[in-house]
Amino acid sequence: MIKWKFIKIVSFFALTQIIFNPALFAQGLDTDFFNQIKRQTGSTTDRTVVQSPIDDAREAEYLSQLDEQSKRKINAPPSIIENDFNSRIFKQDNTDETDLEQFGYSIFNRSPSMNQIMTGSIPDDYVLGVGDDLIISFRGSKEEIISIKVDREGRLVIPSMNPIAASGLSLAEIRSVIKNNVADSLIGTEVFVSIATLRQISVLVAGEVENPSLVRVSSLSTPMELLLQVGGVKKTGTLRNIIILRGNKKITVDLYNTIEGSQADITLLRDGDRIIVPTIGPTVAISGHVIRPGIYELPSGQESIPAKDVLELAGGTVRKNGNSYTHLRYDDTGKLNFERLNLLGSLSSSEIVVVNLLENSQGGGVTLSGHVKTPGIRSVGLYNNVKELIGSVKNLMEDPYLFFSVIERTDEMTQTRNLIPFNLQKVLSGQKNIPLIEDDNVIIIGAEDIDFLRSQNVKRAILGIPYQETRLSSDGELNSLFCEPIDNLSKVIRSNSNGRFTIATRAFESERIPLQEEYNDLQEELIRREEFLEVRQNNLVDDRVPPYEEPEVEKAEVFYNCPDIYKTTKNLLTLALENVASIDGSVRYPSVYPVADNMSVNSLITVAGGLLNDADVTRIQFVENTDSIRQLNIVSDWELLDSTNLDLNTKFIQPSGTVSVNALASQFESRPILISGEIANPGSYTIKKGERLSSLINRAGGLTEQAYPYGAVFTRESVKISQRLEMEKTAERLKTAMMSAAIKSNVESDSIGGLNAMISEMAQQEFIGRVVIEADPVVLNTLPDQDIVLQGGDTLFIPARSRFVITVGDVLNPSALQFSPGKGVAEYLSESGGFNISADEDRVFIVYPNGEAKPISLASWGGNRNLSVPPGTVIVVPNDLSPYDALSLTSEIGDIFRNLAVSAASIAVLVR
Repeated sequence: MIKWKFIKIVSFFALTQIIFNPALFAQGLDTDFFNQIKRQTGSTTDRTVVQSPIDDAREAEYLSQLDEQSKRKINAPPSIIENDFNSRIFKQDNTDETDLEQFGYSIFNRSPSMNQIMTGSIPDDYVLGVGDDLIISFRGSKEEIISIKVDREGRLVIPSMNPIAASGLSLAEIRSVIKNNVADSLIGTEVFVSIATLRQISVLVAGEVENPSLVRVSSLSTPMELLLQVGGVKKTGTLRNIIILRGNKKITVDLYNTIEGSQADITLLRDGDRIIVPTIGPTVAISGHVIRPGIYELPSGQESIPAKDVLELAGGTVRKNGNSYTHLRYDDTGKLNFERLNLLGSLSSSEIVVVNLLENSQGGGVTLSGHVKTPGIRSVGLYNNVKELIGSVKNLMEDPYLFFSVIERTDEMTQTRNLIPFNLQKVLSGQKNIPLIEDDNVIIIGAEDIDFLRSQNVKRAILGIPYQETRLSSDGELNSLFCEPIDNLSKVIRSNSNGRFTIATRAFESERIPLQEEYNDLQEELIRREEFLEVRQNNLVDDRVPPYEEPEVEKAEVFYNCPDIYKTTKNLLTLALENVASIDGSVRYPSVYPVADNMSVNSLITVAGGLLNDADVTRIQFVENTDSIRQLNIVSDWELLDSTNLDLNTKFIQPSGTVSVNALASQFESRPILISGEIANPGSYTIKKGERLSSLINRAGGLTEQAYPYGAVFTRESVKISQRLEMEKTAERLKTAMMSAAIKSNVESDSIGGLNAMISEMAQQEFIGRVVIEADPVVLNTLPDQDIVLQGGDTLFIPARSRFVITVGDVLNPSALQFSPGKGVAEYLSESGGFNISADEDRVFIVYPNGEAKPISLASWGGNRNLSVPPGTVIVVPNDLSPYDALSLTSEIGDIFRNLAVSAASIAVLVR
């Protein structure tokens, strides 16, 4: 029982603390829970504020309007005052600074919350009025908690006490009155008074505000809150002379004090107050190197302001020393004058202060940058040469390139920044050192930066192939793949390089054709992209324009596309490529490598990845191209270096020199040969140079009993390429002839389009590169001159003996017919049902199993219709091309069809 009483006492004490001090718990208690506590204590005066759905809708609509208004203000153009000040400043001071804005108005670029929960304690000087709700708690001889509202007559009617005139009294005063009354009437009782609910007041807001109106707010509201609820002050309205009319009393509010937090007393509004916002007063502006540039309104009633006060409004200067102050003011004639500002003087309305730096430079420093672990500025007094600045090789990042670094230095006569190359390897080894002067920038290059010199973009630029990337992409955004150093290099070379890049050009010349083809493909891709975008832009549908998808670019490709060191150091890429030595042949990374002063041949081989296993170290070719040789216009002879008898560290190469590492002569072809089909041991075989087919067949175990060597299919890559090129040339000739004939014959465009499509399709047919050979070992043994010499990459297929003769083309029933000795071509065609009506009977030909083709005449007299054919033969009946006779292209097209048939149809029968 005692325990239960103790719990009730503790609970009651905690409950009274919550009710008496709601500010302590407001952040953690829900309003509904708070009201529930009040009800549980027996308070019968608790009220529930009910708001209709119509009121909710109106409030939501008003908040939405304020939100839209805030967005419009953020995106609004400059005011007339801002335009006036900015027009004077930026005509004379062309910097990257943003436009000046009127100070203070940005605080209204937000929407207010209409139902803010009041937290914190109510100040003691709060003046009570009709509608305020108080919580009064008695402790002692009387234990009671009551909620009482100030009635319409301004009284508090407390049970067992006389009514108290509360309206107009402060919270501190009403507490004192209630405590005195309790002390007189309730002996041994303490009383605690707090405010539960604040009354609502009506305030009129008018003048230069966005939404002048009568506003209902709580009695603790300030002018700033009221202005937020009406959308804020316009930029034509004052922030420093806002007037509150309270009966016959006039109160002035300066929002600058509120914004900066310098106002000691906050003005609370009362019921019936009127807030009037007059037009803006005199203004001055300050720009340049100050913390808060802007346009500031002068205090109310002032026509001028001390210069030091303007600087204080702007937060002071960015730098304490080294500033110049320019005073922009109009004279009596309206002429704008630029004068030196008197810091002890003052500024009048519409005048401007511009703060500039006397000198934006630094002295006594040198910079270390690039491929180092600790880049930054050092004192030239402490580090007056390159060796001291870098310290040791440990200060370099992993994998540096030591043979070409640069010093960026200002020329005293011209004040231009120049690049001076130096050999860092010699500096670190103590062979050489370079003194530094003030403002030098020592740039160290890494191996990745050197790798960039053999990238596709650099090679294309060196070879004069246009750079295809643009600074901006098609959507107007910056192109992440654009590399300005490459763009500049390309422009220099295409304008006039004067032999500056001869070594690099010679080193990359062997790649000109594939690089040019790649560039052409890129151009076609760009054209296709432009066509697609044009169609999409115009909202058109065109089946002739295929859909286009942007190619995905890997992040690594974007990074490698343009190293930062070339972007931050102007002309570094050009300088590096002007001072290169080249190395080619049997090394891992043949390319060009920049050289400052000179480097050993062994070092050049090392940075090129070292020698390959097949390198001939006894015949390394070396040629120098020193300054004296170039001046005398002498053609240098190649020098052969034998590294077994010569230390390559003692042989030095300068820019424009070349090293060529020969490979040992190999007796084997670089690529194997694939042999398959009816062979004892089919597979891939490495062959010696000059090896013949009979040797390969013998090594593969010979032919099987089912082998049909007469039908051997032998292919060669070089023949395939030749066939492809010849077909492309033929297609071009056909298109030219077609257009010429079409013009002369006035042929319809539909016919031309169909023929053109057919020619394009034929030109895209794949060839296998078949070569007619003799593959019978018996024949090769007796006729060695027919034994073909093999090449790397060749393929040989030996089919099984065929038992069929194939008829293809324009016959009624193309089929595989049983071979019968002595049966002629006409008989096989008859067994296939004879010719279709569209067949060209005059162009029938046969393809023998070995790939040879022969035309057949089916005429009764003088023909070879009864020609006996071996098994595996293909009889081809082409289509009649007479529909194209109007263009005189029948013979050309027929030849193409025949070539395709020989290439493909003859193989089909051999694998049946």
